[in-house]
Amino acid sequence: MTEVLNVVTRAIIEIRPELGASRTAISRESALFYSDDPGRPVLGLDSMEALELIAVLEQEFGVDLADTDIRIADLRTVGDVADAMAGTLR
Repeated sequence: MTEVLNVVTRAIIEIRPELGASRTAISRESALFYSDDPGRPVLGLDSMEALELIAVLEQEFGVDLADTDIRIADLRTVGDVADAMAGTLR
């Protein structure tokens, strides 16, 4: 699971290099878009960056999310994405 989380984190930094340059903490709890919880870190991806993230991860893991039970709308945090991608590897 740690390897999947590392791949997801690396993909996010490829898409948003400033997150890596600013040493922004990317954790399982980091919200991809926004959060109602003021204590939760937010990466602030926009819709195009989210699509790019999905495309990168599909290529990295050799899956097409359209062929899985994964609902993209359910992917709210980095941990959600890592768990979903790990599930495709089983």
